[in-house]
Amino acid sequence: MESELVCNHKKCRKRVEAFAWITSCSHIFCDEDGVREFKNNNICPACSTDLSDKLDIIRIEVNPTEKYKSMVLAGKRPEIIMEICTRALSFWSYQIHQERVYQEYVGSKAKERAAQLEQYYEQVISQTSAELNSLKLQLTATKKDLESFKKKYNEASEKVVEKNRQYQKLQSLFDALKRKCITPSTFEGGDAVSSGKAWNPLANFTMPIGSDQGSASTSLGSISNSKRNSPETGREVPFTFRITDTPIFKQNGNHQQNKKSREQQRQNRNPLDLDFPSH
Repeated sequence: MESELVCNHKKCRKRVEAFAWITSCSHIFCDEDGVREFKNNNICPACSTDLSDKLDIIRIEVNPTEKYKSMVLAGKRPEIIMEICTRALSFWSYQIHQERVYQEYVGSKAKERAAQLEQYYEQVISQTSAELNSLKLQLTATKKDLESFKKKYNEASEKVVEKNRQYQKLQSLFDALKRKCITPSTFEGGDAVSSGKAWNPLANFTMPIGSDQGSASTSLGSISNSKRNSPETGREVPFTFRITDTPIFKQNGNHQQNKKSREQQRQNRNPLDLDFPSH
C-alpha cells in the first residue's frame, strides 16, 4: 500500500512496523536492519552516505501515542511547525517516489523476463508442433503398414489352412493306399524282394485241403513233384480244387531259374511228397 513505508535495505524490502531508523539522506530502515547496520558504523546502507552527525540517524516510533503527538511540537512557532511538517511530507513523498520507481523497475524486468519466456516457449511450441506432425505422419504410415501386415497375415493363414487341408487329404489317401498295399505277404516276402529273387505273392498263403484219405495243408503256388515232371510244366493254369480228390497243381509262365537243379532234386525225392517253396 502507498500509505505504508518499506525498508530501504536492498535485501530486506519489508514493511516498517513499530520502530524505524531514519537518516538525514531520506532513507528509512526497519528496526532489525537499523540496529545491525548502525551499531558499528555510520554509513547509509542504501546510498553509502557518511552519517557522522549526532542527528543524522534517529530511531523513531512509527505509530506514536497521543500524548507524544500533543507534546512533540508544543511551544513551537507556527513557521517552525510548518517547516517541520514540510520536511516530513517531503521525506514521505520521496519514499513513495522511490518505491514507485523500484516497482516500475521490477515490473520492467518481469516484462523482459516474460517476453524472453514467451519467445522461448513459442520456439518450444513450434518444435513440439513439428514433432507432433512428424509423429502423426509416422503413425499414419505405421497404421498402413499394420493393415498391410494384417492382410498378409490373413492371406498366409488362409494358405496354411488350405495346405493343411491338402495335407490331411493326402494323408488320408496315403493311409488308404497303405491299407490296400499291406497284405500278409508283405511281412514274409520282403526277404525275397530284398535278395533280388523272383518273388511269388501267392507263395506265402496256405490253405487246408481235404480229400477222401484226410486233410493236408499245402502252399498256393507250390507244385507237386509228379506234376513238375509232366510235359505240361511249361504252361501254368489256374489252381483247380476238387472236393473228393487230391489237389491238382498246374503251372505255366517263366520259372526257368535253376530249373535243371530243381529237376535233379525232384528225381531224388518221393513223388508223393508235396514241394514247399523255400524263402
